[in-house]
Amino acid sequence: MSEERTADTTRIVLRSFGVMVTTYQERMAQLLEQASRADLAAEDALHLAASALALSARLTRRLREVNEHVLALEERALAQLQEQLAQRFPGARVEPEE
Repeated sequence: MSEERTADTTRIVLRSFGVMVTTYQERMAQLLEQASRADLAAEDALHLAASALALSARLTRRLREVNEHVLALEERALAQLQEQLAQRFPGARVEPEE
């Protein structure tokens, strides 16, 4: 994957995650407001809890995707750096610690 395409993909991933976080904040604020109503019925409370859990699950899934993307970028970049340095300085090859 070219660097420009990778950067574009990263922008898209991060922008999408930012939108997801903002949506999460807004929706959770709405749920909290609804939960604070004095006339909240038990059925409504269960619905609010289910909605909050679903929102959190989506956010967690998206966060995992962002983490995986960033870690893959880091791994590729470090592997390329290691390869370039090993070619230039063959005697100085350092294996990463596990």
